[in-house]
Amino acid sequence: MALRRGPLGLCKLPARSSPAVMNDDIVTVARARRAKGESVNAIARAQGVSRATLYRHIGEGA
Repeated sequence: MALRRGPLGLCKLPARSSPAVMNDDIVTVARARRAKGESVNAIARAQGVSRATLYRHIGEGA
């Protein structure tokens, strides 16, 4: 837990979120490529994301 000093003492810093890696266009293309039979490994490598990220967004079970 990160803290900072505020006017009333120590305060907890808000959590940071990472920027979205996948947008709707990328997900649509990934789903189409998967439907054509391309492997998840190849699609993930081409998109620059992990297989887990790709599975999470295209909605297929591992």
